Amino acid sequence: MELEQAKISLEMRMIEVQAAETNPEEGCVWGWRRSKAPTCARVDNTLAAQTKRYGDIMRHVLPKMPAENSELPQFFKTVEKLFHIYEVRDGVKAKLLIPLLTAQTKALVNRMSVKNVTNYELKKFLLTEYKLTPQEYKGRFDTAVKNADETHSVCS
Repeated sequence: MELEQAKISLEMRMIEVQAAETNPEEGCVWGWRRSKAPTCARVDNTLAAQTKRYGDIMRHVLPKMPAENSELPQFFKTVEKLFHIYEVRDGVKAKLLIPLLTAQTKALVNRMSVKNVTNYELKKFLLTEYKLTPQEYKGRFDTAVKNADETHSVCS
């Protein structure tokens, strides 16, 4: 009798395993215990859980926002490459960026609507606020001067 119940229990477990493997959308992550028996842990897909998960991963990888506003495009380019490498979901990207911003930039971001922050319009908003357009860079180039502590470079 116990043998029959054990067989039925094993068959039911096998069916559950096959169903979970064929339907990954269920949110089940498989792992192994010491006894080598498969275990299924549900993944929390809430925004808070995703932000924590990606935040823990990206904490030591993402650079801080530069103090010089003209370096923002390169900062965003670097951050976007890292997001691509680590496959960060779109809904979490802006949430991960906010702690990296300077105090002045955070004050600007507070003026944004929640929808724009969620949709990762942060980059566009900041580049517009700091007026980082091609004309601005051209103007900076035209008015650039050598500081006393800088030397001229010689091109050959």
